[in-house]
Formats: sequence, structure tokens, C-alpha cells
Amino acid sequence: MSINNVWMVSRELDGVAGVGGVKDVSRQLLAAIARRGKQASLVMPLYSRIDRNRHGLIETGIELALPMDYASVKRTTHVRIHQTEVVGATVYFVDAPCYAQKEGIYTLTPAEAALAGDPTLSGSGYSDYFEMNITLQKATLELIQHLDARPDVIHCQDAHTALIPAMLRTIPRYRDYFAKTGTGITIHNAGPGYHQEVSDIGFAQAITELPDEVIVEGLHRGGVYPFIVGGAFAGFINAVSENYAREIMQVPAEDERTGGMGTAFRQRNIRLTGVTNGIDPLEYDPTNPAQMSIAAAYDPLSGDLAGKAECRRALISEINQRQAPSVQVYGKLDDVPGWPLITMIARLTPQKGVDRYIGAVSRLLEGEEPNALFLVLGAGEPRYEAELKELTQDPRFQGRVALALGFSPSLANRIYAAGDFFVNPAEFEPCGLTDYMAQLMGNVPVVHFVGGLVKVQDGITGYGYYPHTSEALAETLRRAIGAYRQRPEEHQDIIRQAIQTIHERFTWDRVLEQGYLPLYEGAQKEVN
Repeated sequence: MSINNVWMVSRELDGVAGVGGVKDVSRQLLAAIARRGKQASLVMPLYSRIDRNRHGLIETGIELALPMDYASVKRTTHVRIHQTEVVGATVYFVDAPCYAQKEGIYTLTPAEAALAGDPTLSGSGYSDYFEMNITLQKATLELIQHLDARPDVIHCQDAHTALIPAMLRTIPRYRDYFAKTGTGITIHNAGPGYHQEVSDIGFAQAITELPDEVIVEGLHRGGVYPFIVGGAFAGFINAVSENYAREIMQVPAEDERTGGMGTAFRQRNIRLTGVTNGIDPLEYDPTNPAQMSIAAAYDPLSGDLAGKAECRRALISEINQRQAPSVQVYGKLDDVPGWPLITMIARLTPQKGVDRYIGAVSRLLEGEEPNALFLVLGAGEPRYEAELKELTQDPRFQGRVALALGFSPSLANRIYAAGDFFVNPAEFEPCGLTDYMAQLMGNVPVVHFVGGLVKVQDGITGYGYYPHTSEALAETLRRAIGAYRQRPEEHQDIIRQAIQTIHERFTWDRVLEQGYLPLYEGAQKEVN
């Protein structure tokens, strides 16, 4: 079955608006589809933060009326559609009041929280999150019909868009038009907080217009779960790595890492597959220092690392002189030859394994491996921020630990370029993209073997450890540092092999060819 016209629906798009891995996948997969010569389109919200002039948005003149009833109130939301072109694809923006009235994407900004009179609300989800999601999904289906487009497949990114397969199969005004359109859902994260469930059953039924029996079948833990509702109708539902899909399906019902999602799927005979995310190597190319905002060019694939040493010197100077943009720096680093620079870039949260990292670093600094440098970029829970600050201020560790509190994409690139090892100790990780980024920049990953991080091959493309303990991480770092010091040729072989593996298996062109196109074809075959 030939696939020629793919529509994607997403709350995020890298370079336009986004906060997580959804934005990267949406942009890079869309680009790969367009490069393949397929017609590619994406629909997303027009957030107030999007600069219309910068992104070349034009008004289409299309206005849509969306039924958005509450349980006891008839309502209609009027939206306008704008469009532009991104990575060779057409991107449509839904201009609706529920997006225009907010500064954030998913959560309240500090300014919004202050305006509400409670600064602690900063970072909490918008109360009308479900309405925001349904607005996007209905607008997508109405827009496609208005344009008389005939998608071969509609690819829904995460729970925010996962009701579309059920809507177009069961709501009368969509059913006939989309009868030959395949659908699919990608789960980017099955953890708590990512399910977009709603507990008000009457509200869910009214605003979605889904039949009673569809709503009832989607009930789980007292709420309506979009992944379950949509998964029952979708041509495919996949997680962003093969191993994460296995973990979701095998986790016991009482395990909170997925909120019992695998059990709910098994009970309803919903089959979950996995497609490991890819990456575009050209977006992390250290031979192009201007693009990467790094101090010098180097080519880790050929073994030319002279420029990487210059990147290290420049970064350490930037950190020590407190010149790093958009962050607050604590501690400093002594640029001692032979001391590896061990880096970490992450949200400082339990999911990212920050407590295990702090424990491992403390063991290394206090024990037999003090001759290493440690640099963290990130922000998050105050307790982790405080513990990392304490490490930087400990008189015993002066010159060996630094924290850049906050986040800056350009600084992140410079850290990837300067580092010798990149630590990802996440408790769970659906796929992991930072390990790819580090590998392409010649920064060897050291990861907890969980979820999509199992794609790192121990001793071949990086290092991995299990179980999820500080002791296991510390021991693996000792092993990696030993090879770095005593067998430098082995360290360089790991760098080269990692980059070769990405080019052979994990570019988005490969992932599209071997992963998503077969899923698209299977989804379309089901309805034709």
C-alpha cells in the first residue's frame, strides 16, 4: 500500500513552540517524510508565544465552528486557521481563545501564577487542558474536510491528540469522510501526568461527542484515558522505543511508572509496538562550529579531536568566569590535563535520576577517583538544586564540580562538545535523545539501562549500568574513566562506533523507512 499523504497532529514543533521530546520528533519525522517526496502536513495550536512574523504565518481565511459542549451547556468555539511552511511541510495553526489567552504551552508561567495570586501554581497544568486538546483534534478533522484533503494516514503525537482515531470512526459527520484514512498514535511518555485523562465522565462525553460505549470502554482508574480510547480504534499505537513498549506492557497494574497502562491495554487487546526515535546528525555536527555555537571544529568520526580540546578550554573558561548565558553558575573547574570532564544535562527531577547521580559523584570524589571534573546543566526541584550547590561549595571538591543552574540550548551544545562522558541516570526514559546528541559530539554516554537507553551498547557505543543505584553508576564511571586513561584508543573506538551506529540505524530517514512507513502502510491497509 503506497503512502503519499501524511498528516500529523501535535501540541509541539521544534523551532516554533515546544518543551519536550514531542517537539523534536514532530519536526524531524515531518522533515523525513517530506524528504521522501511525500505530502506532509502538521496541525498544531497557535500559542500566544509564537511570533507570527518570524515564522511567516499567513492567514488562510478559513474559519471553523467547533461544537464544544459541556454536560449541561451547548457551546461553540470559533477558530481561525493560519499556515506556513516548515522543513518542506505545510504547518497549520489553530487560532483559538483557549491558546491565545495563555502564556505557556501546558503549564502556568510564573507571571500567570503571580497574576492568579499564588506563585506556587507556576508549573502546574492549565485547568482547561482537556478542552485545549479537544479543540486541536476537532479543528484538525474539520480543517481536513474543509480543504477536501484525503490523508492516507493521520499520525497523532501523544495523549493530547490520541482521541482522533475514535472520533473519526464514531462521530457521524467524520465517519464516512475518513473511512479510508488510517490512523496511528505515538506514546512519548506513559508516566503519570502524561495521560491527559479526565475524571468528569459527563464532561468528557459532551465535549468529545463520543458514544457512551466508547467512553465506558476507555474508563481506567475512574477516568477517561485518551490512549485507551484512541488505541482501541487506531491502526497502530507505538511507544518511542522497542524496549519502552515492552516495559509498558510488562509493568504490573499497581506500578505507578505507567499508571497501569499496560494492564489496561492487555485487558482490551490493544497491541503496543515500539519504534525507536531517530536523530538528524546534521543538527549536531561539530564540523560546523558556527551552527553549533562551539569554539572550534572537530571531527570525532575521523578521530580528529584537536578542536574538541579547544572546546573544553573555552567552556571551562566560560564557566569559571560566570559568562554562560541564561544560567547561574556555582563552583568552578580546574582544567587539568588527563582529568576527564563528566557532563550531565537534565531536568533536576527524580525521573532523571538526579539523586543517583549525586550519590555516585560523591562516592567518586571522596574515594579512589577524585581526578575528574563534573559539570551539570539543568534546573528543577529545589532539594536537588541545593544538594548540587553543596557539592560545588564543599572545600574538599573545589575546582572539580560546577553547576549551571537554568538552561541554554547554546550552552548545552558547548557542554556536549567539551565533555568526555555524558551521564543519563534516568529512572525511566521512553527513548532518550541526549545520548544521541552526546555521541554525535564525541561525548561518550554512561546510561542507566532502562527504556530507550538500552540502545547504548556497553563498551561499544557507550557504557551502561544496572541496577538503578549510585553504587552501580559510580562503578561504571570508574570503568569508563579507566579506559579513557589507560586505553585511549578504546575510548576513541567507542566514539567512532557510536557515530557509525547512528548513521546506520538511527537517522530519521532510517527510522521512517524501517519503522513508521510500515506502520502507516498497515494502518491504511486496515481500512482499504
